[in-house]
Amino acid sequence: MVERDQEIARLNRLLFEGAREGSRLAVISGAVTSGKTALLHNVTDTAGGRGVRVLPAVASISEQKFPYAVLEQLYQGMPAHLQLSRPRPGLDALRNPHGPDETDLPLLQDFHRTLDELTGDSPLLIAIDDVQFADLPSLRCLAYGIRRCRSEALSVVVSRGSLTGPAATALDELLHEPKVCHVRLAPLTVAGVSTLLTQELGTEEAGRHAAAYHEMTGGNLLLLRGLLDDRFSRLTRGPLDPAPGTDAPMAGELFRQAALSCVYRGGPAHRRVAHGVALLGDATSVPLLSKLIEVEERLVRQSVALLTEVGILHGGRFRSDAVRTVLLDDLELDELGPLHHRAARLLYEEGADPVDVARHLLSHEASEPVEEWITQALCDAAVHAIAADRRELAMNCLQMADRYSTDEREALQLQATMVQAMWPFNPLSQMRRLQSLAAPAGSGLLPAPQTIPVVIGLLGLGRMGEAAAALEQVSRAAAEDPGTDLETGLRAIRLALSSTYPDHPELRPFLDQEEPDAPWEGGPLSPGQSPESPQLTAFRALRTVLSRGVDERAVRAAERVLETVPLSDRTMLTVHAALQTLVYADRHATATSWCDRLIEETSERGAKALLAYFCVLRAQIALRVGRLRDTVRYAERALEELPARGWGVTVGMPLGMLINAHTAMGNHDAAAELLARPVPEEMYRNRFGLHYLYARARHQLATGRQHAALTDFRACGEKMAAWGLDSPATLTWRLGAAETWLTLGGQERAARLAEEQLELAGESSSRTRGAALRVLAATRPLNERTALLQQAVGVLQASGGWYEMARALADLAEAHKQLGDLDTSRLMTRRALRLADSCGAEELSRSLQRTPARSALSEAARTGEDTAAFSELSDAESRVAALAASGYTNREIAAKLYITISTVEQHLTRVYRKINISQRRELPASLDFDVAYTA
Repeated sequence: MVERDQEIARLNRLLFEGAREGSRLAVISGAVTSGKTALLHNVTDTAGGRGVRVLPAVASISEQKFPYAVLEQLYQGMPAHLQLSRPRPGLDALRNPHGPDETDLPLLQDFHRTLDELTGDSPLLIAIDDVQFADLPSLRCLAYGIRRCRSEALSVVVSRGSLTGPAATALDELLHEPKVCHVRLAPLTVAGVSTLLTQELGTEEAGRHAAAYHEMTGGNLLLLRGLLDDRFSRLTRGPLDPAPGTDAPMAGELFRQAALSCVYRGGPAHRRVAHGVALLGDATSVPLLSKLIEVEERLVRQSVALLTEVGILHGGRFRSDAVRTVLLDDLELDELGPLHHRAARLLYEEGADPVDVARHLLSHEASEPVEEWITQALCDAAVHAIAADRRELAMNCLQMADRYSTDEREALQLQATMVQAMWPFNPLSQMRRLQSLAAPAGSGLLPAPQTIPVVIGLLGLGRMGEAAAALEQVSRAAAEDPGTDLETGLRAIRLALSSTYPDHPELRPFLDQEEPDAPWEGGPLSPGQSPESPQLTAFRALRTVLSRGVDERAVRAAERVLETVPLSDRTMLTVHAALQTLVYADRHATATSWCDRLIEETSERGAKALLAYFCVLRAQIALRVGRLRDTVRYAERALEELPARGWGVTVGMPLGMLINAHTAMGNHDAAAELLARPVPEEMYRNRFGLHYLYARARHQLATGRQHAALTDFRACGEKMAAWGLDSPATLTWRLGAAETWLTLGGQERAARLAEEQLELAGESSSRTRGAALRVLAATRPLNERTALLQQAVGVLQASGGWYEMARALADLAEAHKQLGDLDTSRLMTRRALRLADSCGAEELSRSLQRTPARSALSEAARTGEDTAAFSELSDAESRVAALAASGYTNREIAAKLYITISTVEQHLTRVYRKINISQRRELPASLDFDVAYTA
């Protein structure tokens, strides 16, 4: 009886207190399970305590068709002599000439006389629960007797639900009079729920969870009890000391059964409305709901209002998904399917969200014949699902549409759409479907827009002849309709072929049509010229960098594409091409930022293939800057996300990155294992195969197979020249060949190749130029070597080629050693060692650690000579000197020790004076070496 004090007080005043004229009548109403029965019992208990005779009755829908069923219950509470005059329902109904629902006048008069006699002896209270279910003859007797009984001793209180059905007119006659007192019970408020929970859970838990319990139940007592019973059931089965949060409301079986009870108590029509709302998901459209369940709108509105009042709905939606689920489960399967089909058709006709339409169609298989609109509805839903990245839903829609389709061309389009939708996520699952589309695409059965993705997939699988046949169909369609997106897509494919698949006779007709040079995006346009599409811009920029080397206009154009084009199924190749442009142009910082962002985005989406493509680009960036551990990490992740079979003829890229990195690290067994894996022969005829071929050559050179290495380096060069990709941005095959000739004693050939590479690299500070200077230095006499190596170190430091810089420093250390400058040699060795360790170049690091050069001053410091001079250094001076001796610059020392560069210079000046040296290179190597690594 929580929050019922005012109602109890009002009923008590009306029925049992104060002067009055005639009988009194009270009606307790409210939603299902609002506590009407409990309040009625409270009234009868109060009456019994005050000496009032109580005649109780409970009306039931199962007895509504039995005449005098309620009156029979009232007579059972009367004295024995009065029970003799009660009607006999079976016989009196049969004798009644007016029909079973009519009441004979003698029966009405007998009941009136009985009331007069009872009220003459003592106060009388008639209490009827669920009066809306009372049979009509009983209601008519009650109405007749109550209106004519003027005794002040008579009180009547009834509880009722909705006034619908056959008893509505008689109830209206009985209950809606001016003197009737109506008490309407509202659901519990949050405060009321809190009071109830306090009795069950205690004050603290009630305060914490009252709002959540109210949110799920709307204050409905039965639903609240269901939630609480579920909670106690969980705690009984669970640990004695429940984990935090287990006392929060969680819908269980008892709550669901309580919800079903609330719905069933409203009657069959009410139950059908609830089922319809569950099927649609909400009750926001009453006309739609009315058509679905074939119930008139007036009754639908009444039921929706009742479901809202009872706490099942709120704002037209279910307060708890568990209620919707149990209502759907309550429907029979033979009824659920037709309802879903009807809902889908009605939603489709109203132009609803295609995904909502598809949700109903996917819930059941339509029986034959299939209506024409179903396939179109499923296709529309698939398009929306793909745009929202709901791939599983899209595939379900497309697969069902494919099963229903009877048109061959339509079925092929559906298959092509499936491939395009799922390829970024799981290419392996779509390979067989893609292969089955090759012949239709080549014969023109597949529309041109759907043919382009098939062409791209066939190229990746190395099926060049089938790809060429399909491209021919696209070319014909584009020629018939120039200036469209189809023509733009075809031009982009031609650009991609020229930079990626240039070595295939089948594709040569598409390569022969050279793209004219055009202003880059953002440049001046000639009159009547429209801006170039991002797709063409990205592929043009990539081809420019690969064929001519770094071009600032191309780089800026690629950056603009990345800034303006979001990643999607339609733009993934465009974005990938723009990012490749930055990678090949050695824009490491920008490329890394974009790549990391795209890796995170594709990882969140679960697009495994796209994630693998961006991971291998990230590995390429790491290899070009000399971060060998990162190269291995990202390349291995690329092969984990997309196994080698899924890469097709492009597998040379991830394998090439891994082999190259392992070779540079000195992990030759790992590189050899990778090279032993079978690869498609077609791989060697595309740009990605060049990276594999180059990596294999590096491995052969590192493991002493110079002639095999030279063969592979030459093959790289020949292919790159034949394909028009022989630029420093692609691969530095000349330097690899030059290093090989050096090991074979071919100094002149090595010098010529290094000079060619240096000339191609130009004057800008690039990783390629620095590496070329390093190789060229190895071909020069010792007295010329240091200057070239110092220049190489400067260029590599400016361009960020850390592994190459470590090699250059190692060569410089060796050159100084051969010249007898052991202190400088050791300083360069330390710098090279530090870089090699940070890059992960373990083999280079091991070779540097074996360098034995030590100066006399270093030996003196190590053996304790002149220890007095070193002891004069302060802690700050010792730290600065140790870092300087380890090869750190003044700026780096300042950053590590959080001091200014000027302070570093002052410390070094005092150090030089105290230990009697004149320059940095004379700093002893043993000067508290640990300080350099702990500073």
